[in-house]
Amino acid sequence: MTGFRFLGHTFTTIPLGESVVLKLSIPCLLYVYLFYLFFSMARTRGFRGTYCFLIPYLVCFMWCEFSVILLQNSSAVGLIRTCVAYFLFLFALPVLVFGLAIMMFIQLFKWFIELELTKMIVTLVICAIPVTLRLWTRFSTSILDVFRSFMQWGPVKFILLCISMVILLFSVYVYHTEGQKVYNSTMTWNQYSQVCGPPAWESKGMAQTQIFCSHLQGHRVTWTGRFRHVRIAETENGAQSVINMLPVFIGDWMRCLYGETYPRCEPKNITLANPTAAEMANISSPAPVSLATLLRMQEEEELCQIKALAKHSCHVKRFDSYRFEVTVGIIQDGSSGAEDTARDIILMASNEFRQVLLNLRPGNIVEFSTKLDGRLGAKAPAFELKAIHCLDCASSWLTGGRQVKIERDFRRTTIRALKFAFDFFFSPFLSANIRT
Repeated sequence: MTGFRFLGHTFTTIPLGESVVLKLSIPCLLYVYLFYLFFSMARTRGFRGTYCFLIPYLVCFMWCEFSVILLQNSSAVGLIRTCVAYFLFLFALPVLVFGLAIMMFIQLFKWFIELELTKMIVTLVICAIPVTLRLWTRFSTSILDVFRSFMQWGPVKFILLCISMVILLFSVYVYHTEGQKVYNSTMTWNQYSQVCGPPAWESKGMAQTQIFCSHLQGHRVTWTGRFRHVRIAETENGAQSVINMLPVFIGDWMRCLYGETYPRCEPKNITLANPTAAEMANISSPAPVSLATLLRMQEEEELCQIKALAKHSCHVKRFDSYRFEVTVGIIQDGSSGAEDTARDIILMASNEFRQVLLNLRPGNIVEFSTKLDGRLGAKAPAFELKAIHCLDCASSWLTGGRQVKIERDFRRTTIRALKFAFDFFFSPFLSANIRT
């Protein structure tokens, strides 16, 4: 294998700027020779008909490059298994088609059972309303006419226009996020309180302090504090918004169709609302009651109390999405007596932190990560919560892990895609050296 390693060995690399590297090797020379052959073929015909002859060769070239990429990420056992699978695929194709048809029929049957036929019909009727209105009305302009006007340019130009718009939107997002870099800061909460808290307000004033503390914009910090309380700042429920726009009788029917029914409030459930009666019932019960059953009974009792005030038999609260405001206090010198409520901060949390925040109790010690942004230097500044971890919670699932906000880094994904595309077309000759 020494000869093959020598053929693929890179002798030296020459940087061409900050992002491109030239690789000198035998595959590099063959790659340059390939482009020379393309140029020679076009020159023999006086550069006429280049478009018709070049496209088939470029297609073959792309398939070869794609094969190389697959081989670089494959093993010998995987290649053998793939070849055998392709060979058997030709004989097993009729059986696979029959099996897929049966699976699709079973899934459709399960779908009908789980979603109910009435719910599917109502959904189809709602989706068919705008289509029906469009067929009944005649507007001067139509979406199809606009689409045909674009297609008059030709399919190639239309596809190029769509690709250009996508690249433009991605480039705008990449440059936007480039200007909003986040710095992992080692600044402690005590340091921030001294510079941007009550001591600075007394010496400089709050407005001057806010101007001074604006230099800390964009720093990501991880601090430890004492959880005080949490409240819901905003509630979003798309299903409830649509139902509120409908007439009362249709709204009630839709609420019961897509939502959940309130429990049947029987006299025994009402007696359990009294703690003394509940204790007596537990004592007199011969069989022990599980924790899940108690929690379910408590939830039913709460729903029974609110049912009389809601004036509805059903609800769609399972579609609720909350935005929380978490108030956290500073801990100085590890003692709770040195706490100062004037130095509290507010953390804005999305709905994915719901389970953790609703199980925290006032006084719990939490470790949280956030980005300093907004009204720095003001009283009770509000920051976006990035991660939270309870340090002294009794529940094992609260102390076992760290709840982190899911953030998609489109900028890094875009840079990786550009690097892969550049290496895909120019890999033996040029290579992209982009740090993500």
